[in-house]
Amino acid sequence: MDDRLKQLLDALRDPGALLDAATVDSLLEEYPFFTLPAVLALQGRCGTVDEPRRRDLMAAVALNASDPAGFMQLVDRDSDVWSQFYPPEKAAEVTTVDAITTFLDNYGHSTPEEDRLLERLIFNPTPDYSTMLAREEEGSEPDPGDAAEGTQDALINSFIIKSRHEGHFPSSLPPAEDEPEACELPKTTPSADEHPVEPREHVKDTSLSESLAKIYIKQRRYDKAYEIISSLSLNNPKKSVYFADQLRFLQKLMLNSRYAKE
Repeated sequence: MDDRLKQLLDALRDPGALLDAATVDSLLEEYPFFTLPAVLALQGRCGTVDEPRRRDLMAAVALNASDPAGFMQLVDRDSDVWSQFYPPEKAAEVTTVDAITTFLDNYGHSTPEEDRLLERLIFNPTPDYSTMLAREEEGSEPDPGDAAEGTQDALINSFIIKSRHEGHFPSSLPPAEDEPEACELPKTTPSADEHPVEPREHVKDTSLSESLAKIYIKQRRYDKAYEIISSLSLNNPKKSVYFADQLRFLQKLMLNSRYAKE
């Protein structure tokens, strides 16, 4: 093994071992990109280094140093002292709220089209197949001029158009004034085991409340919409799972609106 390499390895193994200045110069001359001996010399591993010698060693290391901060930490005699000048910086913990805020800040600027999509996602998470069928039915209405007058196709087209204009199909029931009077049935009193069924008036209130919540969402008053849907969830335990997704989404919108005002 080369004596220079052996001396360098001994210096790396033993912090108290010193390098010969001639060895450092020889390695730098033969291997100019191998700056480890120069770094060790700058750290005092070659004994006392005068100022001109120190500048030469620093220049040799600086030519091959890609990180200025790391270079200064290596060659500065008081790097250990300066490195403790500032307390260690605590890494910021990323929370779910931060992730939601970042997402809404980047993608939360809505347009009227996005507002309509948002309303549909909150209140109609599943496809409305009845509406789709109604649209297809309206689009498939035949044109009276498609078939020649008097033909069977013209009669069928006329019947379809007439039935849709009258409410899909003409009424087959007799007029109300021609209906016979219904005979009165004997009144029966409920037994002790039977409980009268109360009318479900809250069904109508639920529809009105959802309509009001939609209006609040269009006005970006998400807190009011949240209060309404939260109340609906409490009054309709069987639909609490359905309302849960709406409430979570409204919470995100409320957070985004709050941070946008700040």
